Amino acid sequence: MNPKTLKAVLTAGLLLAVNGTTATTAYAASDMTDTSEKQAHSNFDSPAGVWQCPDSGLYFCDDFASGNANNWDLLPKTENNMTPDGSFDLVNDAGNNVLRYTADKSGGVIALVKPSTLSALTTADYYVEAKIRPRYNSTAANKQLYLLGRYQDGNNWYAGAMNIQNSVGSTQVEIAKMVNGQLTRMQQVKTPIEQGTKDALDGQWYYLRLVLKGDTLTVYLDGDQIASTTDASFTNTGIIGLWTSNKSFEIDDVRVGNADDLPASIVLSPGDTEYSAEVGDSPKVVEVTTRTETGENDTFTVTSSDSNVIAVSTSGNQVTLTPVGSGTATITFISGSNLARKINATIAPQFEMPTAVYDFCNELTPASGEFDTYEDSQLKIRFDSDVTLGEGSIRIFRSSDDVMVDKISLINESDNIGYNPVRNIRTNPIRINGNTVRITPHANTLERGVSYYIAIAKEAFTGATLAGQPFEGIGKNSGWTFTTRINGPDINKTTLVVDDNGHHADFRSIQGALNFVMQNVATDTPATVYIKSGIYEEPLYLYGKNNITLKGESRHKTIIRYTINESMNSGTVGRPLFLIEQADMVRLDNLTLKNTTLIGEGHQAETLFFNSPDGRLIATNADFISEQDTLNLKGWTWFYNTLVAGNVDFIWGYSKVSLFENSEIRTLGDSRGNGSGGYVLQARVQNETDKGFVFLNSKITRGDGPNGDPVLDNTTYLARSGGCSGCYDNIVFINTYMDNHIKPIGWLNDPLPTPETANANAGWREYNTMDLNGQKQDLSERLKTLSYEMNEAEVLNGYSTREQIFSAYDNGTGWDPMDDIDNYCPNSK
Repeated sequence: MNPKTLKAVLTAGLLLAVNGTTATTAYAASDMTDTSEKQAHSNFDSPAGVWQCPDSGLYFCDDFASGNANNWDLLPKTENNMTPDGSFDLVNDAGNNVLRYTADKSGGVIALVKPSTLSALTTADYYVEAKIRPRYNSTAANKQLYLLGRYQDGNNWYAGAMNIQNSVGSTQVEIAKMVNGQLTRMQQVKTPIEQGTKDALDGQWYYLRLVLKGDTLTVYLDGDQIASTTDASFTNTGIIGLWTSNKSFEIDDVRVGNADDLPASIVLSPGDTEYSAEVGDSPKVVEVTTRTETGENDTFTVTSSDSNVIAVSTSGNQVTLTPVGSGTATITFISGSNLARKINATIAPQFEMPTAVYDFCNELTPASGEFDTYEDSQLKIRFDSDVTLGEGSIRIFRSSDDVMVDKISLINESDNIGYNPVRNIRTNPIRINGNTVRITPHANTLERGVSYYIAIAKEAFTGATLAGQPFEGIGKNSGWTFTTRINGPDINKTTLVVDDNGHHADFRSIQGALNFVMQNVATDTPATVYIKSGIYEEPLYLYGKNNITLKGESRHKTIIRYTINESMNSGTVGRPLFLIEQADMVRLDNLTLKNTTLIGEGHQAETLFFNSPDGRLIATNADFISEQDTLNLKGWTWFYNTLVAGNVDFIWGYSKVSLFENSEIRTLGDSRGNGSGGYVLQARVQNETDKGFVFLNSKITRGDGPNGDPVLDNTTYLARSGGCSGCYDNIVFINTYMDNHIKPIGWLNDPLPTPETANANAGWREYNTMDLNGQKQDLSERLKTLSYEMNEAEVLNGYSTREQIFSAYDNGTGWDPMDDIDNYCPNSK
């Protein structure tokens, strides 16, 4: 028996002799007083697959193989004003010693490497890395877990961070700093991070690395660079440590090394983590790139959890995934450096053209045999009873030669919307409402003047009948055919009509009209898209077109809605219902935008992201509804007579000026049923002199959420800070009516805003705040210094009219949006 196997067997036998399962060694802070430095071990002495500290090459290393934590000062009591009350113990996890922390009620600085063990670290440029396995623990507190570097004392340090929430859609990797006891989270990047079961030894390990080099701070997760920033608060070497607000975890293989050494990595291209197909589909090819810590090409292995579903073959660095059977399988890639990536595959049965024949009447849209179908039409099926989504695909064939022009997967589908450039996003092309199924073909699939037929796998929908008989799929023999219109709008047309249910319009979809305008109308030539009443379920993208108006027929009957969010499309440009980029003078009037995401199912879900830092947007007589991050704004925007509704940070962004005038800002009840009133605003204004978010003659109200949940009294903050470096929390309420759901304290002080001491021109401010009956509110409980109550002279000097508020536009030329709209109410000023 080789030494590795022998040691593993002996270790297992010893553990069994101790307690029959797994031995743990518990420590209080006072138990670990041995100052002897742990010596490095060779891999020869460790159980198979367990990494051990090398004899040289690192400034510090601890793999806990010695069975103690003598290198650490655990649960120090005097580092800051937070006294951690959790506990540490060493636990043997499958033959490998790891250090475990179990959170209780309070966190803070929970561990520091003893300075005596860091004698080799004589530079302030280094990386600190640890293998961390987060673990679920019941707490309503924040769940950050910070790996500290250049630690000066409990109130001054840098950190690479894992922000671990109960949903992977909310988890983040961050760069943070603590300066004089004030925490700033300088970089926050959404990154899926899973956590193990409470009080168990399961879950996924993550390699978290913070690199400190000069004034540059960089954080990596599993070898991938997540974020980088610059900061010069701390230039001394400091020491290494751990901080948590209140998170349980295991940690192992803590290393401090040369800042120029890159971490090992494994990268898959494409980087999709979900894969859906049908048996017989063309294989998926994944290119794998791996690197060791020394910069050399690394080895890797790839396995399928069920080779009867996905067969895997490798040629060089290319891996071919072949769908061979229906079911689910996980494809796992593991590098020689023990980094893992996974692809979850769902494979439906092989498509066979259905032969069923139905006596269709009015079940199909477009109707069977229809001519002059719009090329941007949605497909619709009305079953006889409620229907459930199954598996398989929907296919569109050209009638003339039976060539498939589109295949629409039921899950894990994506599309390219827009026109030069396009916006690539995951989509929901199949939407079921009771017995009605709506299907959106891929963008720009259907051509004009062409006949098509629809084919749907019999497994696609279950539990329903169609046209009086059990659903057995739809195929060529079923006769769902239609022919698209020959002619579209004249290319010189600048006013387009959209109607989702009529033949006297230019387009069926709003995006179809936007594409036409972007393609055919000059950038600065005015254009109007008039949208008839109806429900338009589509994400939208407008790029590079100025002077365009989207005008609805009815504010409450022209509804643009979709379910799209952070969980589907990570990042600010991926998740909004309507993304507008590099555009000036965009007007939205007399319509409703609604992101139908429930906060617990998708988290951030903007209705609108105006991503035009120098552009202008006018929104009048319009509703914007979501739960989280409803509006994300840049540039210069004016909202007049509008409703903005949401729960968490539902007005936020980087505005130069966003003026909400005569508008209602409504907090919705949280659909998770937790009674939270949330936060109205989170400002990230880029310049201290920019006015940011201004509310003039508006109301702050509340209403039931999408699941009927109410907003209780004293549950809502006006704002919380984003805590980002170089951002300013410039928000001001002028003559604002506020309901009793707003907390008397008003503003959340964690993290602290910038500037911390508000004044008449910057920070959190109010003037003449009233209750809904118009009675002046008592602001004595508002946060002092952090917020500021303006006087009449200060308001008259810069915040009493929209001309004053937008006076900085175009380097001081100014802008009055009233000059740029028609039918303006003359009494609104």
